[in-house]
Amino acid sequence: MRVGQWQAWSLLEGSFLLDGGSMFGIVPQSLWARAHPPDEKNRIVMALRAMLLVGEGRKILIDCGIGNRFDEKQQAIYGHRRRPGGVTGALARLGIGADEITDVVATHLHFDHMAGLLNRDEAGALVPAFARATVHMQQASWDWARSPSSWDQGSFFGGDFEIWERHLRLRLLAGDTVIAPGIRVRETSGHTPGMQIVLIGEGADTLVFCADLIPTAAHLRLPYIMAYDHQPLTTLEDKKVLLAQALEENWLLVFEHDPVMAACRLAEKKGKVVAGEAVCINLPGRHKHLRAEL
Repeated sequence: MRVGQWQAWSLLEGSFLLDGGSMFGIVPQSLWARAHPPDEKNRIVMALRAMLLVGEGRKILIDCGIGNRFDEKQQAIYGHRRRPGGVTGALARLGIGADEITDVVATHLHFDHMAGLLNRDEAGALVPAFARATVHMQQASWDWARSPSSWDQGSFFGGDFEIWERHLRLRLLAGDTVIAPGIRVRETSGHTPGMQIVLIGEGADTLVFCADLIPTAAHLRLPYIMAYDHQPLTTLEDKKVLLAQALEENWLLVFEHDPVMAACRLAEKKGKVVAGEAVCINLPGRHKHLRAEL
């Protein structure tokens, strides 16, 4: 898909399983299970979706999934299914090498979004997957991830950050920032301090990578807010603002974790914002096989 001066691809790293109740907070299972049927352990299938933007002499990656990072215990908990080569494999299928990535935009630093910034080599050592890239993140996101609370420390691979500091170029941002011509980030800190969504293009051509502000199409409903969110009322207000603007200007929303609908424009039904027709963003297949993991 062409978005302004940028060519955009959605990259599917794979999927993992996460507790359904945690993903939907106060919403009863009888409601959320209609869209996301759980397994016998109450886990639902979550896509791990990144985005590649090519233009202006740059190749920009938004988030990068889990990578090959899980040990045996973590694998048993999360049931990670990685497509061949993960994100680097998806890039290779487009004819792009990992060393060609100029920038990585981290929406936030939870492991399911950014553990793939490092990979284990054949000796088991952690090495940068995109060694030449500048990594853009909010200062608040970096500060929190370096010293999280006991409530959410399990969401981070804390040992990664020292390696990032030693081997990668980190650009720490302070609020809404232009990353490149036609690409900007908007801070939305309800999920975790310093989370940012990414907006590409202008006007009706705008594409929004929603990250965990709206992780699946089901989360378009205002009360559908994750139990993981630090400030759910902030998430609620940020969703209201984004959805009103996206509906009015016909923006395209990309859902990082939805196993069926990668992206859609919005519609209005009985006064509520709902998902309109799904839109394909250069996807290699519709990925319906993700649900087969159940």
